[in-house]
Order: sequence, then C-alpha cells, then structure tokens
Amino acid sequence: MRKLPPLNAIRAFEAVARKLSFAEAGEELGVTATAISHQIRHLEAYLGFQLVERRPRQIALTPAGHELFPKLQTAFDILGEAFTMLDKDVSQSLVRVTTTYAFAERWLVPRLSDFFEKHGDIRVEVETDDDVLDLRADRLDVAIRYGSQDAASEEAEILFSDRYIPVSLADRPDAVLQKCRLLGFRWRNPDMGGPTWEQWFKDAGEQFPSGRITRFSDESAAFNALDQGLGLLLSSSVLVDEGLQSGRYRKIPGPELRGFAYCLVLNPLSRNKHGVKTFADWVRRTAKQI
Repeated sequence: MRKLPPLNAIRAFEAVARKLSFAEAGEELGVTATAISHQIRHLEAYLGFQLVERRPRQIALTPAGHELFPKLQTAFDILGEAFTMLDKDVSQSLVRVTTTYAFAERWLVPRLSDFFEKHGDIRVEVETDDDVLDLRADRLDVAIRYGSQDAASEEAEILFSDRYIPVSLADRPDAVLQKCRLLGFRWRNPDMGGPTWEQWFKDAGEQFPSGRITRFSDESAAFNALDQGLGLLLSSSVLVDEGLQSGRYRKIPGPELRGFAYCLVLNPLSRNKHGVKTFADWVRRTAKQI
C-alpha cells in the first residue's frame, strides 16, 4: 500500500504552485489563505523539507517545490481526466471554448455554421473574455489566445500569425488618407506593444494626422464603427479576412505591420474528449485556409 501525505495538503500545494498565491489558491479550493498556509506547512513537515519560500509581498517555490509541482500537476490531470470521462453526456458532446471578444465575433462565429453542418451532434459554448482564463479552474476545454509569436510551447500550438492592415468599407470612395477619419482602439495589454496608426504612417513616410483619429476602449467597438462607415480601421488581417473575401471590406494600399499569433490551447483534463478533439481538428483545418 502506497504511503502518501494527506490529499488536502497535496491539493493545497498544487494550487499554490500554480497560482503563486495563498489567497488565490484558497479561493479556488474554497478555504482561507491561512488554511492553505497551514496545509503547506503540514506537507513540509511530513516531507521533511521546504517547498515554498514565504516572502513579505510574494511567495516562490524552492528547488524541491519546482521539482515536485509538474509531477503533481500531471497526476491531478490524469485523475481529472479519468473522472471527466465518466460523464458521457457532458464530456463527449459539449465543448467549452474561450477566446477574445473580437476573435469570436469576427473569425469564430462566422465559421461556426460550417462546424455544425459537419458535426451537428456536438454542442459548443463560447466564453468571450480578453483576459487569459484558467482552463482547469474555469472548467473550459479549449482556448484560442492571442499573443507573442514566441508563445508556441507544448501547450500552445500556433494556428496562424497576423499582420495589421488598414481597411475600409468596400462601398466607400477612395480618399486621401490624410483627410480620412481613422479608427483605433486601446490595447488591453500595453506590454504587447500592438501596432498603431502612428507606426503605420511612419512606415508609409507620411505625417500622422493625429487630429483625425477616434479611439475606442476595445477592438469590437472599433469594428462596429468601421461597419457604420465612420472611418478606416488598422486591423488584424485575420479578423478582416472574412470581410475581405466577401467583398464587404477593401484593403487600403500601404505598409503591413507585424502582428502577433493566435494559439490553440487544450485543457489537459479534457483534451481526449470526442467533442474537444473534433472541435480542435476543425479549428486547425479552418485556420489553414487563412
């Protein structure tokens, strides 16, 4: 018979190692941060060595903690997958997807009819959020995330990378860019340093008409303004692909700015479900058409 530390202490350490926060780990497990701290100390006493370094404003894993964490995470993933597979109705036919508002609206939703025509037995729920959600904690199966092109890893598979191009409604007459109304939006993550109209005009060798830009708090609002004919939008080539193909938009000649990558991430607990594998394969095939 295997002799193991108390399961509650193991769960507490796995959550703390993932969150690097007693408070967030406690919130996930439904207990106080103090209770989590006691569980970690209990586990450390059982093992005879320290797993977590407690600092004034943060915590960090010790070398032993770093070594133990991925093994425990894998073990919990295997347990979670085993129990998930018991729920045949939900686990096999329902796929919970998270992605950004703009990607869902401009890329995923316009193509979902193709998925349902081919896989009518599979249900899809789409959770739109510009924040990166925890697939395990939020019980989500698939994420399509947007970020650095260096984001590829064992967990994150790059579907495609984009460029930023200016577009307008196709039925709008040609006009001098310096006299056009420009549409922009604020990047939710300023650390990404996303492409801007200022950069586009600099690359084009023209003066930036700062007085003619209207900025929105998010990308979806800027797209709505584009659809209302309020101006030109500097947009991800991925998000305007369907509009360009259908003839609703037209591309404005000029520089193309380097963008980022859309990555597919699967929850290790549910990646082997029939619905998840089917949906992920469909996304991969559809992405190759860009």
